[in-house]
Amino acid sequence: MARRAARGDREAIKSLYEEYSEQLFAVAYRLTESSADARDVLHDVFCELPRAIRGFDRARPLGPWLRAVASRAALDQVRTERRRREIPIGSAPDELPEEASPEFPVLNSMVVERALSLLPEELRTVVVLKEMEGYSHRQIAELLDISPRTSERRLHEAREFLRAELFDGKEM
Repeated sequence: MARRAARGDREAIKSLYEEYSEQLFAVAYRLTESSADARDVLHDVFCELPRAIRGFDRARPLGPWLRAVASRAALDQVRTERRRREIPIGSAPDELPEEASPEFPVLNSMVVERALSLLPEELRTVVVLKEMEGYSHRQIAELLDISPRTSERRLHEAREFLRAELFDGKEM
């Protein structure tokens, strides 16, 4: 499939899109915090796929490589355009639940997403890449052009911030 996509085969690109677009959109959305920007990232990734995939090492899995490509594209999007804050109608930040509730896992997710959105960009990016996408600190360092130690420090700061935001002094 990768070879066919590298030649610009539309059916191969369509198959890859169908298989990976949801994962790549999720990565892009977490990094850009904008569905419009995430869609732009997804579009850019698949438009550039025939050229980009030529550098893909076919001995490695395609999914993680595509997520790295989408992560780089999303980070570029954030760097070049200050992202827009999207607040869905009827979901203003003060209307979101204050506490996570085991009976409502969706609310738990909303609380975590809100807390993530409050993080400074450099900390949120490391949390998303490390905790949600499973990148190593070495990989994050390469993506962000920082040292692995800086990635570790940012993750630590982000965790401290999230603990304070999510638990607000409550027993964990």
